[in-house]
Order: sequence, then C-alpha cells, then structure tokens
Amino acid sequence: MRLLLALLTIALMTAFGPQVAADELPLLELQAGKDGAALAPFVRFTRQSRGTDAPQLEQILRGPLQRIEGSTIHFGPPGIKTLVLLRVRNSHAEQGSWIFTTGRGSLKHFRLFEAEKGRFELLVDGTDSQQARQNLGTYQAFSAELVLDPWQEKLILIEFLSENSTYMPLKIATYGTFFKERRANISMVSAVVVGALTLLLLNFLFFSITGFKEFLWLAVAELFFALNTIHSEGYITIFFLYDKPLTGVAVEDFIKCGFAAAMAQFGRSFVSTATLFPRRDLALRILIASALVIMALQPGLSLYPPEFRFFLHLASWIVAVIVALFLPFVGYAAMKQLGFQLWPLFVGWASLALFIIYAAIASMGIFSWLPVNWHLAGPVGLFESVMVTLALGLNLKKIQHDKLAADANYARSLAEQLATSESAKRLAEEKAFALETVHSQNALLHASGHDSRQVILALNSAVAVLKRNDREDADEALVEMLQSSADYLSEIISTTISGANIAASDADFVALSSFQAHALLEPLLMMFKTLFANKKLALEVDIDGPVTLISDKPLLMRALANLLSNSCKYTDTGGATIRVRLGGPGAIITIFDSGRGMPPEVVAALNDGTATRIRADDKRSGTGSGFGSAKRIVESLRGTLEILSSNPAGSEIRIVLPVAAQSVVPIGTEELEAALDNWLILDFDQRAAFETGLRAEGAAGNRIIALTYDDTTVTRGRLSSLVAMVIIKPACRELLQHPCWLRHQSRFSSFARSTILRLCATSSLRRNSAI
Repeated sequence: MRLLLALLTIALMTAFGPQVAADELPLLELQAGKDGAALAPFVRFTRQSRGTDAPQLEQILRGPLQRIEGSTIHFGPPGIKTLVLLRVRNSHAEQGSWIFTTGRGSLKHFRLFEAEKGRFELLVDGTDSQQARQNLGTYQAFSAELVLDPWQEKLILIEFLSENSTYMPLKIATYGTFFKERRANISMVSAVVVGALTLLLLNFLFFSITGFKEFLWLAVAELFFALNTIHSEGYITIFFLYDKPLTGVAVEDFIKCGFAAAMAQFGRSFVSTATLFPRRDLALRILIASALVIMALQPGLSLYPPEFRFFLHLASWIVAVIVALFLPFVGYAAMKQLGFQLWPLFVGWASLALFIIYAAIASMGIFSWLPVNWHLAGPVGLFESVMVTLALGLNLKKIQHDKLAADANYARSLAEQLATSESAKRLAEEKAFALETVHSQNALLHASGHDSRQVILALNSAVAVLKRNDREDADEALVEMLQSSADYLSEIISTTISGANIAASDADFVALSSFQAHALLEPLLMMFKTLFANKKLALEVDIDGPVTLISDKPLLMRALANLLSNSCKYTDTGGATIRVRLGGPGAIITIFDSGRGMPPEVVAALNDGTATRIRADDKRSGTGSGFGSAKRIVESLRGTLEILSSNPAGSEIRIVLPVAAQSVVPIGTEELEAALDNWLILDFDQRAAFETGLRAEGAAGNRIIALTYDDTTVTRGRLSSLVAMVIIKPACRELLQHPCWLRHQSRFSSFARSTILRLCATSSLRRNSAI
C-alpha cells in the first residue's frame, strides 16, 4: 500500500513545473480602495512532510520554491504539508485595508503568518478550535485582515495540510468586494437549496400520488444534492465541523457517494434497466454497491491509516465520476428505446457528468493550470435535477397520452362490439322474420294444395259415380277429361308442396327433370292471382312457344315465388308479367312489374351479392331476404339472376337457365349411365334392386344417381342422404348438357366427353329441324 501511494505521489508531482530557487520573491503591488490582482503568478510554495513548529523564514527562502503553473492556485496531491509565500506592498500614498482570504474552510491543519522585519506573527491558527470557529464565522473561510501603510511591505506565509484537495483560491479583495461576493454566494446557495428542496417535495408528492419508485429515488438524490451544495460551500464545516476536519472529509464523501448511488438507482427504476438493458443494469448495481461500501466505511475514517484514508477518498471520487460518466449512456439508450421525450434525462446527466469529470481532474491537481470554480456545482446540479424531473414529467405526459389513446381504442372497441351485438341481434330478428315469412308462404302453398286436393276429391268422386253408372248415354270423353284433370292437379300439388318444403334448405342437392314452362307457371299463377287481385293488380303469364326446361322444378318454383311475392308487396298499381322464352342453349325468364323500384345502390348491392338481405323500402315490413334467397337458388341450378332495371316506373328481373329446348329426346338408363363415366345410376322405384346396388361392393366408390318418378318432399329428403343427385323420370338426353354435372364431377373420361358432345350435337340438330 505504501509503495503504491509513493508511486502515485511521484507520478502526480511530475505534472507540476520544475523547482526553482527563489533569490527574491515577486512583489504584488496593491492600491488602496482597489482589489488585488490575480495571485497565482506571485505565489511560491514548498512542501515538507513533517514539522509543526513555526517555520524559519531564512530556512524557507534558502530552500527550493515552486511557482504555480497556470491560473489555478493548486499545490498538488493532498496529504503533504504545504508552505505558501506571498509578498505584497501598498504602492499608494494612502493607507489601505484589504481582506486576504484562502477560500477554504475545511483543512486538517492551517496556520496563517505575517512576516515583517525577519519574524513571523501568527494571525490565524486553525488548530485552535475557538479561534477557527470565530474566524470562519466572520469570513466564512480562513481569512485575515490586511492593513498596509503607504509603501509598507509584508510577507504572508500559509502553512496547511489537507486530506482531500490542495486547491486554494487565494484572493485579496477590498471589504466591499469581499462581502458583496459572500452575499452573492449566500444568495446562490440559498436559491439552489430552495430549488432542490422544492423538487424534492414535488417528487415526494408525485411518489405519493403515483406510487412510482423512481420519484422516491430522485427525491433522495436531490436531498443529497442539497446537502452537498451546503457542504461544498463550507457552511457545515463553518458552523458544525470547524474543529473536525476528518469528519468534514467523511461527510463530503458520504454525501457524494449517496448522491451517486441514489441517482444510479433512480436510473435503474425509471429506465427499467433490468428488463431493457441487463448489462448496463449489472454495471449500475456494482457501482451502487461500491458507493454503499464507501459510505459504510466513512464513520470510522479517523481510525484508518493515512494511506487508506487517501485511497478511500480517491475511491469516492472514482465512483462518483464513473456513475456520472455512465448515466448519460443509459439516458441515451433510454431515449432511443422508450422515446425522444426522455431527451432532458440525457441532457441533465450529460451536463453533470461533464462538470464532475472536469472538477475532479482540476481538484486532484493532475493539471494545475485547469481553473475550477466549485461554486458552479450548485447551479449545474440544480440544472441536472430540473432536467431529470422534466424528463419524468414528459414521460408521465406520454403515459397519460398513451392511456387516453388506449381508452379511446377500448371505447371504440366496445362501440364496435356493441354495434356488432346490435347487428347480430338485428340479423337474428330478421332471420326469425324470414323464417316466419317462409313458413307463411309454405302455409299458403300448403293451403293452396289442400284446396286443390278438395277439388281433386270432387273430381275423383264424379269420375267414380260416372263409372258406376252403366247407362248407355254415359259420356266416356267426359270421364277421361275429369280423370286427366284430377291427375294433373295432383301432380301440381305434389310439386308445389315439395318446393315449399325444400326451398329453404342449403343442402347441395338437386333433382333434375324436364318439364313444360306452363307446368312451372300455372301453380304460381293459381297461388298468387288471389293476392294480386286483392290489391287490384294484374298477374299475367307469357310463354313464347313450346319451352321445355331442364332444371329442378320445385326449387325453381320457389325462387319465382319469392320474386313474385316482392313484386306484389312493392307494387301499388298495374301488376306483374312473367315471360318465358328460349335463348341460345337455355331459357330466359323475365319478370316485369310496375312497382316503385329500388335505389341504384340497392340494385348494385343485390346484383353483386354483397348484400343478400336488404330492404328496398324501409316503410314496408319484411327482411329483404327474398331476392337473396332466389339468387342462391338460381345459382345453385347453375343459372343467373339479375335486376336489369329498376326505377319509379317499375323493375325488370331476368333469370337465365342453362338448358332448355322446344322438345326433349328420351334416353334409356343404360345409355345414360354409359354417357356418365364414374357414375352409378340406380332406379329408386325398384326398391330391392336400389338397396342391393347401394350395398354392392364398389358402389361406395362411385357417384350415385337415383332415378325415380317420385318428387315428393319425403322422397327428396331420404335420397339427399343416400345419393349425390336425383333424375326425375322420364330421363332425356338434354339432361347431359346441364352444368350441374361439372359441380359434382371435376373431370369426365374421354368416352363420356365424346358421348356428351355427340348427344348435344344430335339434340341441337333435332331442335333446329323442329324449329
């Protein structure tokens, strides 16, 4: 330890200027009523390791003296007794009075002599506690009154020993200047302390409101800063520790390390370094632990050897400097990571770091020419505290802004959820109303079927009566006509009720058949003519020539029923017309009505399919699902449904079906099965063979088509779970042209494709020849 101390002392001493022999001390000329010039060029000093008696002037002058290099009066590393010489003379014709001050109030050993006519007179004895107390209370630093007659010359000698720094801002000033500076210093210290205490109370208030620990740690740091400001200006030493220099050093290092530890802990808490910057957090924890260890060792400072005291004081400076140097990097990283609102944190920490580094270097005497003004420590520290507090405020503002944004987003989300809930509720109500409408229309169809059954019963009764009469005048033609009418009405009823029961189903299942256009429209005409007549509206049917449709009759009838229901509901005068004609390979069904029409945006939405449930008139009851349901049915039959025009004069709706002809060509089961590769056709009317075919080996791997005369609801419901499609007898070649096959079978064999093309060509030739 001693060897290390010796090496460090030698290294620091080599930084100063060369020793010179002083044949004659430089003379500082003073003028009454004016302050003295800067004393650094006139000061000479020497250092000695032992001896406490009054120095001998001749002995000092014969020894080597050193001059001050630079403008800062600094005498090298602490721990060595220093003798300082200053020669002054009143060069004015009048008597002058000045105050000679050292600027220091805490020294382990201090004595101030005045030499005149070869002898020394002790003016200030810092080793006498009572005299030191009186001197410090008067001047707030070791000082003495300097009175010179005209042309009188004096030699001032200072003997001192310092434990922490040999920086001594010597100055000769008039009474007015000296006390003016002291009042300014008191005002500055008071303002800094009041500002620091205000920030401390403010941060305690924020801590009590928010519970954020960073406010608490910042308040602790500001408390240490306020104490450091008071102590660095000498007030604690002047009033309490004037006779305890080592205690003053301990207090200084304790406050210094306490401020560094509290500010480092504030940085850890505020920036969340443990989460965001783990490596920086480890370094801060090490520094905090080091500062706490140094603080814990300060109460026993007087018990340690001088070498350990020196290194402990040096360690306190090192910890403070490293913390001050490291925190700006943490602040910059926090600004990059958390947002630019933390710029005051970086600025405050950086300003204090620069000042502490500069002051430490200047105070330790490494470069004696560096000027240092410890009075700036207060304003710089206050600026740092204000910037850090501002960073906390800006961060709270950002947190509040983010909270308001989150609340707004949450409120918007709740509004959207409420709107969704209301929309779901409305859709549920519309669905219930739609189902009620479907059930009402189904009831209407069933009622129509029931009335038709009564008519059929009457016709069958009449036929039975006529057949029982064996009179010769019985009209056989009448009997046949009545029987034919009863059979036709029975077929219409079966189709109508079947369509009512299956139309609302979403199952991908169709039953293709060939039927005349009038067989499709006559049941609709019977069902809706009463509804139209009640509103004094006309309902007409226009079929252009013989038209045979290839489609699912009950489903198609249901789609037309929805469209006619809408026409009846939204038409007040005039009526509606259904027109059927051939168009290319298919059929075109057009519905004209004289209703009030729909807005263009409604027409576009219905045609695009983007709104399948929409009302054209909010004043009318209904769900607006009729057109959408009809569109889905027609598209499932591989057709198209489109609103061609709609205006106040009326609307025109067109349905295009893919396959239709003037007449059809029958086709046998074997030929039909041969044309459709990978399909198995079973006759449902032959139940035993049908069930055997379902159970036959390999049947499950093929697509199955059921062939039947029965198109009732019960049969369709049963077959929908057993087979892929149904063909209603009698089958025809035109069925092969229907695009429904493409939906159920992605590809045909070459034989099937050639067969279908041949059959389609043959059918087309026959239709053209018939035309």
